[in-house]
Amino acid sequence: MTLQIREVNSNNWRIIAALSVSKDQHAFIESNSYSLVQSKYHPEWKSVAIYDGNTPVGYCMYGTDIEKNQIWLDRFMIDQHYQGKGYGKQAIPLLIDCIVETYQCDRIYLSIHPENFAAQKLYESFGFKLTEEMDFGEAVMVFDT
Repeated sequence: MTLQIREVNSNNWRIIAALSVSKDQHAFIESNSYSLVQSKYHPEWKSVAIYDGNTPVGYCMYGTDIEKNQIWLDRFMIDQHYQGKGYGKQAIPLLIDCIVETYQCDRIYLSIHPENFAAQKLYESFGFKLTEEMDFGEAVMVFDT
């Protein structure tokens, strides 16, 4: 497994848009199609793909919440066909490094659906901590770099 973070561009956006979580996880995250459109029209958000060699296995959108002046790992998913194989555990440190390098930030925020216990456990294993804040019905977590 050799993970890389790559730009989503005119050559790969269709395959990245087609990546999806399982049906029982749909309530936990917006579709990649929605996120790609959002990042296209809101340049403060950046879409990236997660590749294992030449195989796209996941997607992330990160950027600046302009209203709060905070840096967010706003969307992160591993396609349903690649879940449970360690991709998430390997991708998160790469994404953290990428975000810190891009923004020179000392905090990264994210939010999770309150019932997404697997995601919460995964993020906590990297040092993200729950705050008492909610963001559109989701629990906010923070990581101090």
